[in-house]
Amino acid sequence: MNGKLFNVLVLSLFTAISMKAQNYKLVWSDDFNANTLGKNWNVETVASPYNHELEYYTPRQENVTVKDGNLILTARREHYGDKAFTSGRVNSRQKVYFAHGMIEARIKLPRLSNGLWPAFWMMGEDDDVHSWPACGEIDIIEMGEHGGISYGQSDRWVGGTIHWGEDAQHHQQWSDQGQHAYDYTLAGDDQYHIYTMTWDDTYIRMYIDHSNKPYFTAAINKRIDSRITSDIYMHKPFYILFDLAVGGDFTGILSPEGITALADEGSEAKMYIDYVRVYQEKGQENLVCPDRH
Repeated sequence: MNGKLFNVLVLSLFTAISMKAQNYKLVWSDDFNANTLGKNWNVETVASPYNHELEYYTPRQENVTVKDGNLILTARREHYGDKAFTSGRVNSRQKVYFAHGMIEARIKLPRLSNGLWPAFWMMGEDDDVHSWPACGEIDIIEMGEHGGISYGQSDRWVGGTIHWGEDAQHHQQWSDQGQHAYDYTLAGDDQYHIYTMTWDDTYIRMYIDHSNKPYFTAAINKRIDSRITSDIYMHKPFYILFDLAVGGDFTGILSPEGITALADEGSEAKMYIDYVRVYQEKGQENLVCPDRH
């Protein structure tokens, strides 16, 4: 049997077993076999991103496109506005959002060293009423963190984080960043990996390739410190985001000269999202999307 097919069958069987155990059912998916930009996804234009990032997010096809069954985000070294780089970022705000269940995305990442910062994450749908971090933030997968760079392990350094708090002055977070044995940007068919988050009344957990060991676990039903709890921020609808940032606080690289991943003018790096899927428990479906009312 073809090795790739065997791996797909094993992962599919594992997913089916896991979902059966949790009583999950598929409530929404985007396999990017059609262009769903504008329908499921808002393509962002951001001239000055937060976190001292170095890119200009544009809606151009050069930075965001759907092709060959993938959503493709492309970071480029090019002068655009007052930035030395461009890239792509999409979100499902006011289009696709939900509370609790399981979300997974199959993603192929570019080589990250040094300075690329890909992310698959979520924000509270009420961010028009409650500004960050009161809206809540869940970072399902981030790579390129400065700790990994310092160890020469950018492509093995994986992390997840939740953010919350009544305002920026009272920002709290729970994060786990660490080195993994596997290089998640290997070339070839093995470069695609499935990043999964399970989210219920009690815990948020994150996994890679349906491992039975989460790389991130946070209790969201109890007081984490003596002053602020995470529970009131993590049990409401969130929307989905994907982006490929260049530089910024997370990477510890704040000038274009430090971005070796895009060394030459015109050089590119691409993040491919093959699919994103949302599962919820039977009887608890609350996902909102264009095809579901």
